[in-house]
Amino acid sequence: MSRANPSEVAQAGLLALAYRLGWTVAPRLGRDALARLAGLGGAVMWRRQSEPVRTYRSNLTALTGAPVSDELVRAGLDSATYSLLLSLALGGWTRERIVAAVRTEGEDALRAAVAERGAVVALPHSGSWDLAGAWACATGMPVTTVVERFRGPMARRYDEFVRLRVRLGMEIVADDDPAVLRRLIAAARPGRVVCLLADRDLHGHGVSTRWGSGPAAPQLTMPLGPAVVARRSGAALFPMVASGARPMTITLGAEVPARDGREGLVAMTQAVADFFADRLRRRPEDWHVMVAAFGSAERGPAGAPPPTRERSAVG
Repeated sequence: MSRANPSEVAQAGLLALAYRLGWTVAPRLGRDALARLAGLGGAVMWRRQSEPVRTYRSNLTALTGAPVSDELVRAGLDSATYSLLLSLALGGWTRERIVAAVRTEGEDALRAAVAERGAVVALPHSGSWDLAGAWACATGMPVTTVVERFRGPMARRYDEFVRLRVRLGMEIVADDDPAVLRRLIAAARPGRVVCLLADRDLHGHGVSTRWGSGPAAPQLTMPLGPAVVARRSGAALFPMVASGARPMTITLGAEVPARDGREGLVAMTQAVADFFADRLRRRPEDWHVMVAAFGSAERGPAGAPPPTRERSAVG
């Protein structure tokens, strides 16, 4: 029987302690105090210069198209820590406080589509997606979303975040639910929003998208889920990016029109990627992906295989 690495055990213990403190303390803090605490957390991450931090620098370099400064990486670590603390705090916030913490651009088109035929919102890991979902629920647009099921020492965190999001008004579907796609299509109906994180291909069945123009544009594999759910349900598809902190700005792009065939799904996904790339370059520090994101895809978009399982399209 192999023994657990003492360093990994210690790290898991510290992480568990941090979450316990966060769930208890964060709801009691104002946004200024949350920001100061996030700065401390970001400083700790910066000093460690762990692999995720080095990967994050690489991602920001690819996103912006140029080497990034230490200041930008530090700002990104602070932003990521703040967004996590904000998620932990939301369970103690009133509806009024949630609404006041958000401003929007392009909200009217989304609200009209939700009322008429439902909407699918594709978003990246930017800003606080939990606050975005809480805001939608608090303002009359209930949310259905997918949550990645954590394994190992993080399994308990999955249950905690599910309880939080349900308390905020969201309907949660696990990413490993065999009926995940069917449930999302059923949820994309008038009066409801399906929100899907779309800048990571969790199950390896996505398509390669270009983030920018020209031969040097970085490529990122994205899931087809938002396009599939929107087209099969008849709901409107919108890309969205959250940025900033006090208040957080939710920016919605123009509706992505449905297109036929697999090539249509790829084109719809590329339209989402175009919006992500444009908005994220304006505030790259609010993009929080710390696993390898960009690379030269082995297959072009049209050559990627179709999903072989229902849930493959959403991850």
